[in-house]
Amino acid sequence: MKQVTLLLTTLFALWSLVVRMTRDLAQKEVPSKMPDRFVVGGVYSTESGEGDFGVAKILALDGQAVHVRVYKNKYPTRPSPIDLNSLSLGSIDDPDGFGIGHLPLSQQGFSQWNPVFVIKDEVSKEDLEGYEMWKESGGGVWP
Repeated sequence: MKQVTLLLTTLFALWSLVVRMTRDLAQKEVPSKMPDRFVVGGVYSTESGEGDFGVAKILALDGQAVHVRVYKNKYPTRPSPIDLNSLSLGSIDDPDGFGIGHLPLSQQGFSQWNPVFVIKDEVSKEDLEGYEMWKESGGGVWP
């Protein structure tokens, strides 16, 4: 009888320990790590979700988001190579659409665009203007 009591007490203690550890782990904030395949300055072809392809450039990576510039250019097939000089943000008045200078996306959100790395480009101070405004305002992230 003593062995059964000892065994039950031990099992209860172990179970309590596991429950506490699980609860503590669930409450900890774990910083997200961006995958190695995302590169600051990386220019990626992306699926638009409308049957064609677009181009996005990673401006910055942090634990919160993949910060991208989305160009207005659209292609019927995945572009490779990409002529960087032909990329444009356009304007809201352009009949063929426009791009977005800075878009903070979750890692999962950007991954859903099925990005394929094409080339690395420099990120200029001008490229980062929207990102800097986002940081100053404490902006959010699109899922």
